Amino acid sequence: MLKPLTALLLSSLTATLLSACSEPPQKLAEFRHDNQSSFSADVANDGSFSLVANDDGSASLWFADERGDYYHWRHNSGQQIVDVDISASGEVAALADSQDFSLWQVSSGESLGYWHIGNGRIHRLAVSANGTVIVLAKTNGMQIAFNPNSGRRLEFYGHSERVNALAISANGRYVLSGSNDHNAILWDTESGQIVHRWQHDSRVTQVALDAQGRYAFSADSKDNANIWRLPDGQRQTKLRFFDRQRIFSAATFSHDGRYFITGAPSRRITVWQVSDGEALRHWSINLPEQHRPASAAVLALGLTRDDNQLLSESSAGLAERWQIMLGQDSANKPASQP
Repeated sequence: MLKPLTALLLSSLTATLLSACSEPPQKLAEFRHDNQSSFSADVANDGSFSLVANDDGSASLWFADERGDYYHWRHNSGQQIVDVDISASGEVAALADSQDFSLWQVSSGESLGYWHIGNGRIHRLAVSANGTVIVLAKTNGMQIAFNPNSGRRLEFYGHSERVNALAISANGRYVLSGSNDHNAILWDTESGQIVHRWQHDSRVTQVALDAQGRYAFSADSKDNANIWRLPDGQRQTKLRFFDRQRIFSAATFSHDGRYFITGAPSRRITVWQVSDGEALRHWSINLPEQHRPASAAVLALGLTRDDNQLLSESSAGLAERWQIMLGQDSANKPASQP
């Protein structure tokens, strides 16, 4: 009788933990993006504005204040924008459809360049702080590091299958890519050499780089989500959760390097502790009224410089600004279930 009873108690405890929910932080503002769904998004490194690829093929730059919708950009081809990226400095932004990519000045809204790839299809892109390096990931796994000023082009063949996620260092020297081939690779855009390769048990779905170069993150489609120390590449921690499968659709490190924030296709935002992978709190983003389907993915996250406010962008076309106060211990008690 002891074993079945123990199993029952454990099952009951697990169910209780899974049903628990953290108190959501105070929401300071909400911005609806013209009743459109968002295909892709990025949030500036200081959380002050976001760039959203709309479902009508355009891209919009939104400020998280009374200025709201500021620029509308569109490629000549009229194709759907598949990925967007804001540089770490917030000075430039890049867009890509499946065949073309472009660079834009944030301060003026002017185009800085427009390029067409000869063959293949673009799936992901990333841009360095000053726009001197743009990295493209094609659907076949090949990546291109391109300097728009000099025209220099370096091809990287470290992956054998499609790249699902990209992150670039502020200076453009290093790129972290995650692929369907079960590998996350940190590579050098100047030499094309692999710096670190982290192998997973399934396809890698999300990656992130700490802006100060202290950590890297890679997660697969099952239950392996790891924070790696840099420059040695050793594992700092594994995120602690009960799920057999956990997909992350957005990820960012806090500026002080103490916290890690993830977004999921289930609308969930979670704050983790970098030191031990413990989940500190979690909550769900909102949905616009009468939104269909009745769910949304968290597409992008960005913190203010003091790590006190978080800007989130969702596939429902909704931006939300949260007061999370990461430096206050009272706001960061361990959650009952990550």
